[in-house]
Amino acid sequence: MNLIRTSLRALAGPWVLALLAACSSPEAPPAAPPKPVKVERVAAGADAGSDSFIGTARARQRTELGFETSGRVASVLVDVGSHVQAGQTLASLDDQPARLRLSRAEADLSAALAVRAERRNALRQHESLARQQMISSAALQGVQASEAQASGQADAAEAAVRAARRELALSRITAPFDGEIVARAAQPHADVGAGQAVLTLESGHELEVLAMLPERLATGLKPGDAASGSAGGESLRLLLKSVSARADNGSLVQAIFRIDGRPAALRSGSVVSLELRRQGQGAAGVSLPVSALMPGAAAGQGSVYVVDAASGTLARRAVRIDPATLLPGGRVALTQGLRAGDQVVVAGTAFLAEGQRVVVHAPQTVLQEQRP
Repeated sequence: MNLIRTSLRALAGPWVLALLAACSSPEAPPAAPPKPVKVERVAAGADAGSDSFIGTARARQRTELGFETSGRVASVLVDVGSHVQAGQTLASLDDQPARLRLSRAEADLSAALAVRAERRNALRQHESLARQQMISSAALQGVQASEAQASGQADAAEAAVRAARRELALSRITAPFDGEIVARAAQPHADVGAGQAVLTLESGHELEVLAMLPERLATGLKPGDAASGSAGGESLRLLLKSVSARADNGSLVQAIFRIDGRPAALRSGSVVSLELRRQGQGAAGVSLPVSALMPGAAAGQGSVYVVDAASGTLARRAVRIDPATLLPGGRVALTQGLRAGDQVVVAGTAFLAEGQRVVVHAPQTVLQEQRP
């Protein structure tokens, strides 16, 4: 019996050792495949980008000229393109009605002055009688009131004469400054209303560009900011002059740019293509989608995942951002932390880890052949 047990132990020994060895050294699981990631490559000398708008060139000094009173146009002495000098007569109304009103006002004034002179003479006589106590104080007061009334009527008549003379003078349009007529809206013998534009005068010495900008962009602008533009194939250098404090239509803000120099071919009313550098870009002009950033411990700090091309793994890189600026398209500007050629992961950063193996995702588009 002991011999049989010894033989069984001898046979079972190698099997037990093999089983123990198999249990102590399991096979390693297969490595996880690289995870596809979407990246943006930082270009050498990356541009900050710009926003394009359409503006209109206009004369800095301009005005619409009209008559202050209504009437019939007697003459228009200039036309579009005419160069005029300050004080030059440009157009006139039929002044006969104004002359008649002036004659009537002058006649009324003469009558009022005569009445006032008579009442003043009567007042002096009554004051002399009052000093001699030959008339009552009530009688004197009546004469004084009559003289005051006559004086008031004379003053009103004098004012009416001044108004009639002014009306006659305003029946002519004179140039307020040297310039050029750029529009004419009335012809002789046409009836015009008070204030209706008849001529448009511009001084062509200096031009400016008027543009309507989105409110989000205008908020970050300040006088002196530079912009670039082009018109008629010529480049323009523009400097911001002013920004309106009011938004038109709820979203557009009027901005005026001064032209640094003036191309000979640029005219008032020309369309100007305007480009503004996006506000808040870093010195390197690098921007990334917000989805690429992982916030840091303090404002302006953050980090991104950069693909190490040699090892195919992720490296976490600290970057500096401007926390107060959000660029169009949900992007933010970076001021430091990235170099030209870096491949930055721009999506799914919450599901990634430093050192993880990745592969750059290359989207493909399959175009279906159209059959007749």
